[in-house]
Amino acid sequence: MELNELPPKDGAQRAYCEACKGPLDLVFVRFHDMVSGVEIDMNDVPQLECPACGLRTLPDRTRFFIMHAHEIATKEGSPAFKSKRKKIVENFEFTDVPFQYDPDDYYYYPGLERPWDTGFLTPLFFNRTVLTKYDADPRYLIRFASPTYGDIAFEDQFSFPFGINRHGHLLMWLGDVAKLPKPEQYYLMSENRPSDHCIASEFYDGQIECIFTDLPQESVLFAARSEFLAACFKRWGAKLAHLDTEVLDLAATLRRPVHDTQAKRHSVSDVLNKVHLESLDNAKIGAILSGANIECKGTGSLKRFQALLASAGDPTRVNVLMSPFYTLYDFRVAYSHLGSSEGSAATMKTVTDRLAIAGLLPVWWTPR
Repeated sequence: MELNELPPKDGAQRAYCEACKGPLDLVFVRFHDMVSGVEIDMNDVPQLECPACGLRTLPDRTRFFIMHAHEIATKEGSPAFKSKRKKIVENFEFTDVPFQYDPDDYYYYPGLERPWDTGFLTPLFFNRTVLTKYDADPRYLIRFASPTYGDIAFEDQFSFPFGINRHGHLLMWLGDVAKLPKPEQYYLMSENRPSDHCIASEFYDGQIECIFTDLPQESVLFAARSEFLAACFKRWGAKLAHLDTEVLDLAATLRRPVHDTQAKRHSVSDVLNKVHLESLDNAKIGAILSGANIECKGTGSLKRFQALLASAGDPTRVNVLMSPFYTLYDFRVAYSHLGSSEGSAATMKTVTDRLAIAGLLPVWWTPR
């Protein structure tokens, strides 16, 4: 390596792999290389590593550190520079609540160090169980902007963002947490954990890189429902779903579960059924079928709905499109009969078979 290769390139350093574009983790490893004729050998040097392809790159601050080491060795006329790096120890003094954090995260991970509010963007790491209180207390609202990024709001008084990294740990900024009431901070401190230096997340993407996350699937589904019902009204001149106010109220209560439990699955399946299945106006659909002399093999809303759609398009294609509705219904049935373990298990197997999954994965996590 030549000394002129070390100065940072123009522009801000990014936290993504140059080879595979994946997110980078901060690691502390040995740096041993010849730099323009000087052997540089240092332990515990901060570097950025891609967990996907293994490529490592040097943070800007590390580059300056190596250049300084080369300068020292040159001035002393030494052919080598050997040392063990000392970790940065610093209290950013945003709060007197003794949170655990690593200042190296702030100084070495791209995009966090700023010339103002020094230390504000220092990552704090928490056990995922920290969300238990907020999930159970009705005064708090956990809002997910994506499967691993959201915020926590307390009535109309305050809110703060959080993310979940690939290890399942929560991330928050020191500066944001320091603004919270002291009791809130002490609760968070009880679940505070040492840094795992995995800052890459949708939280980082949204907060630092201003990368907009996709809408939650619940929101996408609800929007698609509205568009579909509008198309049905245009086609048949009738509203095929009713209970508009009730549906809106239910949709507003739908929350991505924080903990993957039978009770949570039951709740989610029940709300989804009421919003997307039970809101269908069975009588109205039946009247349209009767008026158009369309035969239907059943009297249930799903069977009638399927017959109506099949009359307007390819029946084979309609069968495929209707499958998620029946799957959702069976999902709700499985969790509405928790006392009958054999029947519930059999029904759930039909659900997982149709979804082509071995079992229901924890709903809070989507791999990056």
